[in-house]
Amino acid sequence: MKHTGRHTGAFLLLFLTEGDNYGGKLLQKCEEELPINPIDSSILYRTLKKLEEEGAVESYLDTSDRDKPIRMYRITTVGKRKLEDFQIDIEEKIKNLSFFLEKYKEWNAQNND
Repeated sequence: MKHTGRHTGAFLLLFLTEGDNYGGKLLQKCEEELPINPIDSSILYRTLKKLEEEGAVESYLDTSDRDKPIRMYRITTVGKRKLEDFQIDIEEKIKNLSFFLEKYKEWNAQNND
């Protein structure tokens, strides 16, 4: 079962709290830091575009110290509030998923004796 990346925005906003960054580096952070990485480059850029449309991130061209400009992203005040909403949502999901795991373990123990 493939994870759809429903919380991709949460991870990107969380990584942007560490400082402004560009898409390729954010993708690298997802690959290196997430225990299970559901994010590929198309999902990442689609999510960044959506976050920008919502006002949660803003982008700008960084022309310093490079041959060509690179699009950088920064979290906004709206993004920080959205991050709090994600936190509440994820905590609620964890409760339901923990309930599922406990019930499954009980059932599995009863049916595999």
